[in-house]
Order: sequence, then C-alpha cells, then structure tokens
Amino acid sequence: MEYKKRASKAAVICYGFGDLASQFVWTFVGSYLTVFYTDVVGLAPVVVSVIMMGARIWDAVNDPMMGAIAERTRSKFGRFRPYIAFGCPILAIMGVLTFTNPFGGSTKAGIIWAAVTYIVAGMIYTLTNIPYGALAGVMTEDADQRNQINTSRNIGMNLGMVIVNACSATLLLKFSGAGAEVADGHGYMMTAVIYGCISIPLFLMVFFTAKENVQPVSGVQKFSFKDTINNLIKNKYLMIVTLIMTLQMTAFMGRIAVTAYYVIYCLGSFTMIALIMTIPSIGGIIGSLFVPAAAKKFGKRNVLMGSMMVQGIGLLVIYFAPFDNMKMVLAGCWIFGLFNVGFPMTLSMVADSVDYMELKTGIRTDGTAYATYGLATKIGNAIGGAVGVLLLGFFGYVANAQQTTQAMRGINIVVNLIPAIIFFLAAAACLLWKMSDKDADHIRGQLREKAKQEEINHEK
Repeated sequence: MEYKKRASKAAVICYGFGDLASQFVWTFVGSYLTVFYTDVVGLAPVVVSVIMMGARIWDAVNDPMMGAIAERTRSKFGRFRPYIAFGCPILAIMGVLTFTNPFGGSTKAGIIWAAVTYIVAGMIYTLTNIPYGALAGVMTEDADQRNQINTSRNIGMNLGMVIVNACSATLLLKFSGAGAEVADGHGYMMTAVIYGCISIPLFLMVFFTAKENVQPVSGVQKFSFKDTINNLIKNKYLMIVTLIMTLQMTAFMGRIAVTAYYVIYCLGSFTMIALIMTIPSIGGIIGSLFVPAAAKKFGKRNVLMGSMMVQGIGLLVIYFAPFDNMKMVLAGCWIFGLFNVGFPMTLSMVADSVDYMELKTGIRTDGTAYATYGLATKIGNAIGGAVGVLLLGFFGYVANAQQTTQAMRGINIVVNLIPAIIFFLAAAACLLWKMSDKDADHIRGQLREKAKQEEINHEK
C-alpha cells in the first residue's frame, strides 16, 4: 500500500478553530459594518459602496502578492504557520478599529478613517487567512483527509457564525446602555473587543497543532509578481473553481452583509437577527457531518453543485414568504442552512488544482491559489455591502426610518432573490469542472513518484 503523508487527528480537529476564529472578526465585520456605517457613523450609502469596492480593487493586487510571499517563505515554523501566529493579534486589533470613528461620518476625516481602517483590516485578514487556507493543502497527501480537514474548517466557520449571530445582537444592546432598542457606537466597539480577544487563542491552536507535511518538489522559486499571475491564469482548474467560489461567496457572504436590513425593516425586530442568522449556521454544522461520506460516494463536484442548487431553493422559499409568515421564513432558513456544505468541496478542489499545476509546470502555488479563496470571500462581502447598499438606496431605503412598501420589497429582492439566482449560476458553473476525483488521485500519485525520484537523484 502506497505511503501518504497525513496530518494528525488533533491537527484535523483543531484546523477548524482557525475559521472559527476568523468568524469572530470577519463575520462580525461582514454582518454589521454596513449597518454601523450607515446607521451609526452616518456615511451615505454611495460612500460605503466606494470604500468597499475600492478595498476589493486593492485586494486583487494584494491577495496574490501575499500568497506568493507566503509560499516562498522559509522558516523553522514552515511556510504558512508563522503568518497565523503573528498576524492574529493584529487582525483582532483592526477588527476593533473598524467599529470606531472618532471624527464622524459626515467629515472628510471620518470618511478617510473608515476607508483606512477597513482596507487595513482586509489586508491583515489576507496576511492571516491566506496562509491558513493554504495550510490545508500541505498538511496531508490523502484526498479523503483533505476533505475531513476542510469539513473541520466548514464546521468551524458555521459554529463561529452561530455564536456571532446568536450573541451579537444581545451584546450590542447590552453595551449600548440600559433600555437601548438599537445599538450605538460603543456597543459595536465593545462587542468587537470581546470577539477579538476570543479569536487569538483559537488561531494559536492551529499554529501549535498543524504541521506542513507536503513540501514543493522543486526548490524555492524567485518571486515575480508577473510569473505569479501567469501561473494563476494558466491553471484552468483554478480559474474554474475561482469562478465558482466568487459566485458562491457573493451569494453567501454578500447576503450576510445585508441580511440585517431584512430582519430589522421587513421582519420588524433587531433582536430577531440572532435567530434568522443563526439557523443557517446550525444547519450547516449538521449538514457538514455528512459531507466526507457524500463526497466519497458522489464526488466533490456533484456534492458542491447539488448543495448550491438546494440553497438557492431555500432562499426562494424565504423570498416568497410573507413577512408575517415566520414558519415559512424559518423553513427556508433551515433548507438554506442544511445544505450550506459546499465550502469544503471548493477548498478541496483548490488543492486539486494546485496538484494539477505542479505536475504540469513543476511549480507549487499553494499560497497564491488559496489567495483566490480569500479574495472571493472579500469580493462577496463587498458586493453585498457595496452593490447591495446601492440597490437598497435605489429601492428607496432610508436609514432609521419606517420603510415604504417598495423599499421593503427591494430589501427582500436584494437579500433573498438575487443571492438565489447567483447560487443557481454557481451550480451551473460546476459543469465546467472536468477533473474527476480519480483523476486527482492519479495526479497526486505521479507527484509522489516524482518527489521520490528527486530524492534519489539528490542522494546520488
């Protein structure tokens, strides 16, 4: 039986703590920052849109650069682990600073503060999470264990969302003063402080348990941003999975960025945010338990495609539900959540695309490949926060006011109908992926043989 380098059981379990930690910072930012900007700071929707889209334009350059730097790093801790350990405290600090604005939103200084803190927070998220994502591809050579590692990450992600979405509204109101019905700036800042403090030890658990067992067959490559981009573009399977991830993240993370508007203004309760945003995450945890077995039986691509189709159906159920029909709304949330299991598949497909390109070119690009996942996450958040807020304004949304029937209909379209359509498009894009799981296993076998031959030649 052919020997494969594998991760320890502790590493597989603890790997999910990294995404759990990320949710305490980034899900809170993604879920509440747009509302903080418009309803607390007082930024105009068009200003919020410009800030978020500007940050994503910079990410298109910054993320691949960070991936290239990480995969060329050599240290006693490995290529990726050091960035997790040293980046997580800074990420926690920046998560807090995004929910402050000492100058006020109506001033130039206030707008600059919001833009700088948000962009820098995104850069530190990149610094920490691209190496974290790339780590999954080098912890093991075993395809089934890769699925387990990424399933652990998906469980961590959904568990983090459960905690953040269940606790945030309560914490926000608690720190906003006695009798507060909506959160104020102090409530947002103190909640971010608590979440930041929780995230740091969780990231460090990943650092201490994970090992980088898979090393590039070839030596250290000289950094060239042009070559890095060319390697990404020429990797057809990475481009396909990047397209899928971008659509998937736009539908999922983009929806998170504007869901609070639907709950507050359509369902009519700030505190109901916890319930509506927690159910899909609980469903995702339950559904994730069946993912490794389903992927083994039906294949990664088919599981991913089917999950996104059903998620779209769940959102249509919510969209067509009257605002006072909570049973129908909650049913749609459960359907959407139970099939929120596609992320482990896309992450495993990224790993397959890295193996494919290494066999083809001799260059292993874990960091830059996983940068596409981080970029897709932030693009999804930005589209929901930037384009979503602009669309809300188009439909007549007015902050802190009773919304018109047209505005509420528009909020429903932005939060539920448009993401459902995008999920269907993402499912259709899966048909472009032609590499079977058997093909991926064969590629990894060829790489192992190549690595053995390299060792023999080196010994000679």
